[in-house]
Amino acid sequence: MKKHPLKILGTVFASIAAVELAALIILLAIPAVRHSDEALIVLPSVLGIQTLVFGGIGAGFLTHVRKKEKLREELKAGGYTKTAVVVEVERVYSVHINGRCPYRVVCRIEEGSVLHEYRSDMLRSDPGLLPGDPVTIYLDWRDDSRYYVDVESASPTIIRH
Repeated sequence: MKKHPLKILGTVFASIAAVELAALIILLAIPAVRHSDEALIVLPSVLGIQTLVFGGIGAGFLTHVRKKEKLREELKAGGYTKTAVVVEVERVYSVHINGRCPYRVVCRIEEGSVLHEYRSDMLRSDPGLLPGDPVTIYLDWRDDSRYYVDVESASPTIIRH
């Protein structure tokens, strides 16, 4: 399974913050910097602010990804499933990841005269699903708006050349 792009970004930002924090600690350990005038206080201040900013961005990305993973695990373990039918695999043109627009699977379940539509998470590549293909939806017992579309298990094996 490929790593989620936001997880990679979060790790990069958190790593930058860790390096800047280490540099700040080393810089503050130098006696001349601790007892210096205002000119030498600027560098530790800038490093401190950058550490907070990069650390906050990294933590935000990693927290978001972890919440999505936790929801998926909870729904798979304690939710119920329904089988939906793929309506389309759409491109999300409002988002660009590495210069490419991600894909998203749109599927529906018809129950009497009510049509329920579900959308998968964004996918880096075309999952290979066609309209009419079945896909499993994991739903929360208490809140049907909490769901997970299991595209990974429904997708065929694709060998890209």
